[in-house]
Amino acid sequence: MPAITRIDQIPTSHSIFPASSHPDLHHTGAVHHGWNTGRQLLLHAARSPLAKPITGRPQPLREQAIADLRTLTRHLDTVAGPIILALHVSAVQQPSPDADTTALIPLISEALADLGNWGIRAPLSEQLDLIARCVRALHPCMPD
Repeated sequence: MPAITRIDQIPTSHSIFPASSHPDLHHTGAVHHGWNTGRQLLLHAARSPLAKPITGRPQPLREQAIADLRTLTRHLDTVAGPIILALHVSAVQQPSPDADTTALIPLISEALADLGNWGIRAPLSEQLDLIARCVRALHPCMPD
């Protein structure tokens, strides 16, 4: 897979998590739902034309997540690698909502191992807080 450097290059879950492809995917439905939901929230936050329109009844948690993601940095694509790590941590490992940056480090390491062929490098120490804030922004929209 070529290196992913922009939010709109994040693939859908079924292309990266096919059935029984990953030992941690005990509940593939939740992982697929979490990944695709998080991906759409990131696409909306980055104002990507690939974002599907939010239709139907108001979804305040998703609207809040998009607003929170937009406050992380002026240009989400400049930190696509750390944000993709946060998406993986949120959708696959599904940490508790009160997990701090220190608790997320082993999960980030696992995400790096899983996404190694995506050209994502280990985050800089100053990016760890960004990842934690992104995980917290995505958490309310992740499946239980």
